[in-house]
Amino acid sequence: MKDLCQYGNRPEDEWEILPWIPDPRPPFKIWAKPEQIAPFFLIPHHPYALSLLLKISDGFRTEEFRRLGLIGNSEDWERLARGVIQEFEENNSGVDLFHFDSDEDVFCVYSQYIDDLMMLAKMIRAACADEKAMRTYLGKIEYIKLFWEGAPEGEPSVILYEVDTKNERLALRSIDIFMDGHTRNIPDLYEDAIEITPIPTVEELNAHVWGEEFHACIIEKAEFEAIWENRTYNGEIKGQCCRGGT
Repeated sequence: MKDLCQYGNRPEDEWEILPWIPDPRPPFKIWAKPEQIAPFFLIPHHPYALSLLLKISDGFRTEEFRRLGLIGNSEDWERLARGVIQEFEENNSGVDLFHFDSDEDVFCVYSQYIDDLMMLAKMIRAACADEKAMRTYLGKIEYIKLFWEGAPEGEPSVILYEVDTKNERLALRSIDIFMDGHTRNIPDLYEDAIEITPIPTVEELNAHVWGEEFHACIIEKAEFEAIWENRTYNGEIKGQCCRGGT
């Protein structure tokens, strides 16, 4: 791993000249408190720029990333940060304010716009407060396992959905799983549908928007793909493990 002060740093002649800032640029003040953004931390490059860093080896939110089908490396953190940046740019003036300088050891986003970078740092920390928030900013495909208690004969007891959270929560693929364990892959859930219906969130399903007989949980992409490819299911049919949560 290179020295932390190198992330987001450039040779002096490569920094952008910001005409509204005095030349030479005065030192800037860091007002974001460490405890507000931990385990992320700030590295100043006085007087030009500020970097926000996260050591990948800390394992921060790794389990949440894995449940979302990712691994929690720098590439995944950049993906989440881009989702936050998109929201930041929609609510504030200016584009192309932020740049990345990550590697396999460290996630790094930096900017010459010091106050904007500190605001972004707090937004990124808030964006990973829980898995639901992370999923929103990642623009992720979501995998849901839905249990149908007392399913009528001939209907699946378990249904797996691959949901595009950025496209009105429409299902890309689904898998019907029957009581005896045999499965049916459905590559286009809406092929013969009269009305296209989005897939509710796990929270909504567990609040019984589809009825008391349905409850659900999030699963990993790997589980969905394995069942899709193998066309067999050896898991839970009754779904007691999913009651009351995700």
